[in-house]
Amino acid sequence: MKKVLQFLFTLTAFASINAQTHYCADHKAQRFNKQMAMNAAVAKTAQSTIAPKENMYDLKFYHLNINVERNTLYVSGNVKSIAKVVTTSLDSFAFVLHENHTIDSVYVNGAKRNFVRRDSLALATAGTPIAQNQLFTAIVYYKGTAPTGGAAAIGDGYNVGTSGSWGNQVTWSLSESLCAYHWFPCKQDLRDKIDSSWVYATTDSTNMVGSNGLLKNVVTIENKKRYEWKSKYPIDYYLISVSTAKYKPYILYAKPQYLVNDSIYIQNFIYDNAINNTAWASQKTALNQIVPTIEMQSKLFGMYPFHKEKYGHCMAPFGGGMEHQTMTSLGFFDFELDAHELGHQWWGDNVTCASWKDIFINEGWASYSEYLCHQYMTGTGTTATQKMLDVHTSVMSQPGGSCYFTNADTMNATRIFSSRLTYDKGSAVCHSLRYEINNDSVFFPAIRAFQATYGGSTATVIEFKNFMEAQSGLNFTQFFNQWYYGQGYPTFSVSWNQGSGVFYLKSTQAQSFPSSVPLFMTHVDYRISRTAKPDTIVRLYHGQTIENYSFALTGTVTSIGVDPNNWILNKVGTNTKDINLSANELGQDIASVFVGPNPTSDVLNVYMNTNDKSSVEIFDITGKLMLTQSFDTHVEFDISKYANGIYTVTIKNKQGDVLKTSKVVKN
Repeated sequence: MKKVLQFLFTLTAFASINAQTHYCADHKAQRFNKQMAMNAAVAKTAQSTIAPKENMYDLKFYHLNINVERNTLYVSGNVKSIAKVVTTSLDSFAFVLHENHTIDSVYVNGAKRNFVRRDSLALATAGTPIAQNQLFTAIVYYKGTAPTGGAAAIGDGYNVGTSGSWGNQVTWSLSESLCAYHWFPCKQDLRDKIDSSWVYATTDSTNMVGSNGLLKNVVTIENKKRYEWKSKYPIDYYLISVSTAKYKPYILYAKPQYLVNDSIYIQNFIYDNAINNTAWASQKTALNQIVPTIEMQSKLFGMYPFHKEKYGHCMAPFGGGMEHQTMTSLGFFDFELDAHELGHQWWGDNVTCASWKDIFINEGWASYSEYLCHQYMTGTGTTATQKMLDVHTSVMSQPGGSCYFTNADTMNATRIFSSRLTYDKGSAVCHSLRYEINNDSVFFPAIRAFQATYGGSTATVIEFKNFMEAQSGLNFTQFFNQWYYGQGYPTFSVSWNQGSGVFYLKSTQAQSFPSSVPLFMTHVDYRISRTAKPDTIVRLYHGQTIENYSFALTGTVTSIGVDPNNWILNKVGTNTKDINLSANELGQDIASVFVGPNPTSDVLNVYMNTNDKSSVEIFDITGKLMLTQSFDTHVEFDISKYANGIYTVTIKNKQGDVLKTSKVVKN
């Protein structure tokens, strides 16, 4: 979910959208606070007798058969559930439906059953208790007007409005996070994904209704039409959707690399009076970008998870987007907004956060999708650089703040939907994890494997951490302790000098929130600029408050950059040349060998601080010798034509003793 701005904008505002601001966080917070208050009131009377009953069954199938119109919040019809008993037996069927709706009747296994209601919770008898592992069917017939009051993420669980730009009347659902019950009877449990779902929506014949899955049929019933949508993919309750308006279809096709002889059907429902309007041209251009965007994200995250059905959009009058599975609802088209909501199809829809405190799985990764699409799609990379700068600036606008929150904090909406922490810091953590792995040929396959493993299910942040450790062979305990669980960021103040072919660097770290993280133990890139020589980046480990480094380096150094590619959250304090800095000043011996830059894409240098005859050997990951050469003080290799991956560089003296062994990443 991403809210970019309030919906009261004009068509000319499309070009000036500040997509960096995640306004959706504020709206989610308002909605969540109201919803928690409602839940607390219900729990006082019903928790001990009704709420636990919902945990007695595992949902398998939903069939919504409802009547909707574009200009009213009134909904009527029935919802059929098929579920399996997971306890010893089940004697009653529990569900939630907002008290604004009247329940006409409830049928369990074909028989009409008695039921009781306590506020929004309902309990229907099952007749003869249903045994464990047995399937049962329940059908709830209901009608009523959905509640209002801003209880959902951007509006209500079910909304009605008129587009300020195009003049269209629309009703649309927006159930995140606990508002599906505003418009249909359901079970609101993130971990209980429905195996498959049908949404049949009957409306006036002038309307169209968009929903999840494939549009299998449109049935004419006198002056109305029934739109029959079917999906065979697992789906969480809050991702089921309907959107009703006078729409026209706008169809696109994408052909990701994994679908050699097929394509992804992109079905967009656009306001009927907008699609032929001259002002639609810019929106059409932005929408057309979804084709290369879905192709790129399929390359990065794995095949679009719902490719056997579709992707698409339904326009609705709100200023952002909601990632309804296979058919995002949104107010307008914009590159970052579209990339964010599409990213949710993997992060939030295919793999859903196991609880709302695990929302990093959804929003952190969807936000990082924006950066990745800039990196790989906008050409120069300048836009991606600025994007991450903006993310870092947002996070570091305050000294503290963590991505993590406790179970108690799930009642604090401001904490859950923090634009600065859930969205921006979540994105920054993804970026830093990629840097820590330091090899895209490991990072992206691990991400794709995570999607494949947890697809159609839910995941916690702990499960994500453990999975990435297993895939990369690295231990991320320290990483998550300081960047995800911890608060704040480091500031690096550096001084440097050069003399007799040796470069000296002193880096001092301060912390913005030392009571949480007294020291950020992390690798840091330093860009060294030299006269008449290309810049080189050295990757050094910062494991104590003051770190002193020295190594052989040719050329005249002109300046030093700290973390030039914005891999980690940090600020730079002082950055000065200190002519008094030397080996004696640093209190250390000069490093005898330097290998770098690391990582590198083309050139690899080896420097010796002695004039003794030495040799260097470079092995690939299988142990095959790729290069070998003797040298005195310096040798440079062109490895641009070698495959990306990890190489081992071994330097030996003339006696054959190993002086240094380094792992170098070629990317």
